[in-house]
Amino acid sequence: MNAPTTPWLLFNLGVLNAGWFACVLGNAYGVPLVGPAVVAVLLAAHLGLMAPELRWREVAILLLAGAVGYAGDSALVMADAIGFDPGSGPGAPTKLWMVAMWLNFATALNSALYWLAGRPILASLLGAVGGPLAYLGGARLGALVFPAGDGWALVLIALEWALAMPLLLALNRWLGRRFRRAGAGLNAEVSR
Repeated sequence: MNAPTTPWLLFNLGVLNAGWFACVLGNAYGVPLVGPAVVAVLLAAHLGLMAPELRWREVAILLLAGAVGYAGDSALVMADAIGFDPGSGPGAPTKLWMVAMWLNFATALNSALYWLAGRPILASLLGAVGGPLAYLGGARLGALVFPAGDGWALVLIALEWALAMPLLLALNRWLGRRFRRAGAGLNAEVSR
């Protein structure tokens, strides 16, 4: 397995940051649909720049990540770990802009985070640290709240991401094998 090229990694890091800030700041400033709109454009660019034979696999992992994120964040809302102001846009229990961030994040699985493939413990540790930091940053910028307090929220978010990271990487790997068996002709540079 070869590492993605430097321009692709830089593009992916730009996508990740632009999508995160658009979603968080869009909601914080009362325009929660700006984030999902920006992420939709970024996803279209991401998919458009990929080799055509890789797109269906990437779409599949993006949708799975959206489902995992919706379920995980909805559980956090129901556990009173995270919450949203009434003007936070459509979606329940979690919000559309939160799901958009999971889709945006999934673009990194075959790019910026490719090196975590086959390393579930490291992925879990990275998720347990990185996930809470991202949510804490969002809370500090005013995009969401921690109704039951920071401690409770950060512990549950760490647990969510400690489980989600290796799960998403395993799903990504499974999709790679499935698409190869189906004769999708995956490019060896990106496939895992």
